[in-house]
Amino acid sequence: MDLSEINWDLNEAGAWPTPIKFAAGILVFLLILSGGYYQFTSDKLTELEVEEKAVTEALDSYQHAWRMALNLELHQKQFKQIESSLAEMMMLMPTKSEVASLLIDISQTGLSSGLEFELFKPVGEVNKGDVIELPIDIKVLGEYSELGLFISGLATLPRIVTIKNLQISPTKNDSLLSMNAVITTYRDGGEKLDTESNVMDNSALVCLEREGLVVPGCKKQSAVVIPYPELNDSLKEKRSNTKPINIKPIEPVPPVSNFLFNPDGLRDPFRPIEKSIENAAAQQVAVNGIQPDFNRHKEELESFSLDTLRMVGTVQMKDVFWGLIKASDGTIHRVKHGNYLGRNHGRILRIFQDKIEIMEIVPDQPGAWRENQATIALSE
Repeated sequence: MDLSEINWDLNEAGAWPTPIKFAAGILVFLLILSGGYYQFTSDKLTELEVEEKAVTEALDSYQHAWRMALNLELHQKQFKQIESSLAEMMMLMPTKSEVASLLIDISQTGLSSGLEFELFKPVGEVNKGDVIELPIDIKVLGEYSELGLFISGLATLPRIVTIKNLQISPTKNDSLLSMNAVITTYRDGGEKLDTESNVMDNSALVCLEREGLVVPGCKKQSAVVIPYPELNDSLKEKRSNTKPINIKPIEPVPPVSNFLFNPDGLRDPFRPIEKSIENAAAQQVAVNGIQPDFNRHKEELESFSLDTLRMVGTVQMKDVFWGLIKASDGTIHRVKHGNYLGRNHGRILRIFQDKIEIMEIVPDQPGAWRENQATIALSE
């Protein structure tokens, strides 16, 4: 068959050879089939993909909800613990009737410290929702030691008092300083979070014994019937592969110890060091040789206060005995003999299985230093 002799005019298709007509018929059939697929089936496949994705997301959401349900009892116990701690802290706030006497206590603390008040002005309540702030603008005159006694005295008051926006400046009287600050106390704002009865009451929850989880105190039975065995199997698989969330226990709030400022023997940093004191300090350094090396490169653990560092263990590596120190930010550090830590130039002397011995260099008399031996014991 010579294709060049065929008249390819569609009007002459009836005269085409039988194989050509058969091939043309198949081509037309395929074109019609493709058009029908595009017109009626492709959109449905797109919809199917969307629905399958929605089913996957729903199963993942179900797994997350099941994991939360497994931790229900632990969450409720932690809620009670948080609520108890919050109640203790709220007791440190003055009631509305106690605010006036607290303001008197604040002013009396300043006067008993030897300060002179130039301004004592409550500036009105600031509603923060569950807490109402009661700021007071103050301006006082006094010596450095008197300012320290005043701020230390505020910390010993039976109710929460904070001080911020503190500005200290000299006055024309060389012995006196001027301090501007905002003293703030707080009281309960009256807004309540979910009450214990709502959070601890399981009577409104659906019982899940059929799914393998006991919900104490539940009263509602599930009325959901799933007529699709495949979906039931998928849900059962999600439940069996779900483990409870590893929730860390809530550590109790550590008690806050008051710092009592004692100005005895401390130099006023706002006054220049007298030459006689400088000479005495230089002589003492010459005698005992005790003085920090201020040119030494600071090590990482020297940015932490010594009382915030905990010893958590030891390790022996290549004939070097290392101590493991946990900082207040949760990081673990490896230390050895000669390393420095703490804010008082503390140098590690010895490392034992149960403790680390440290020698600090702390201020003594104005401009002078002395050694102070400290220990970090292994945490229980």
